[in-house]
Amino acid sequence: MTAGNLRVQEFAGKSPGPHLLITGGVHGDEFEPIAAIRILSRLVAEQSNHAALLNGRVSLVSCVNEEAFLLGRRCASDGLDLARTCPGRKDGSITERTAWALSELIRSADYYIDLHTGGTEFSIYPLAGYMLHPNAKVLEAQRQMARAFGLPIIWGTAPNLEGRSLSVARDAQVPAIYCEYLGSAVCSQAGVDAYVHGCLSVMAELKMIDRPPVPESAQTVVEDPRENSGHLQVCNPA
Repeated sequence: MTAGNLRVQEFAGKSPGPHLLITGGVHGDEFEPIAAIRILSRLVAEQSNHAALLNGRVSLVSCVNEEAFLLGRRCASDGLDLARTCPGRKDGSITERTAWALSELIRSADYYIDLHTGGTEFSIYPLAGYMLHPNAKVLEAQRQMARAFGLPIIWGTAPNLEGRSLSVARDAQVPAIYCEYLGSAVCSQAGVDAYVHGCLSVMAELKMIDRPPVPESAQTVVEDPRENSGHLQVCNPA
C-alpha cells in the first residue's frame, strides 16, 4: 500500500495485538536500515502467513526518503533535512510532503522504531535512544523497547527537540525509539543483522511474536534530562 508518497508493507495476524511501525531511510544515505527492513519484511511475512504466529499488525517502510536515496544524498532535492521537518505539510515541498505522510503513519501506530546510521559522512556507535517523555507510561514502554533492542548504548534525552519523527510520536503519546549503527558510506552486515535481531526482539517484548528472550546487553545507559540534550556534537558543537 501507499501512504502519501510512502511505500508501506502491512502484515497482520489474526490475533489482536499492537500496531508496530518500523521505518528506515529517513536519510537517503543510510543503508543498513533499508537492507534490514527488507529482510525483516520477509521474516514477518512468514509469521503473518501463519497468522497464529503474529499478534497485531506490523507496518514497514524500508525507505522513507526515496528521492534522497535515488540521489545518493542525505536530503532530497529541496535540501531540507527530513529529520528536522516533521510534521511537514501536505501541500509543501518534496521533503515537507514526505514528513507529512510519515507523521500520519506515526500517529496511526501504537509503537514506533526509527532506524538510522551516520550516513556517508559519519560513524555513530550503536545505540538505542528515546525522548524522556513526561508521560511515565510512555517513558517506561520506551525504556523496555530500548533494552529489548539489544544495542550496547541506551540514551534517553530531553523531549523538547522538534522536527523529528520522535517529536511526532511524543505529541501523539506513541512510545518510540530510534537506533543508530555506524555508517561511513558502507552497509555493515553486522549492522543489518543487529537491526533485524533488534526489531524481532522488540516484537517479542510487545508479545507480537513468540521468541526466546535475549539477555539484556546494554553496556551503558544514560538518561540526560538537560534541555536540548540529544544533539550529536558534530551537528551542534559545544
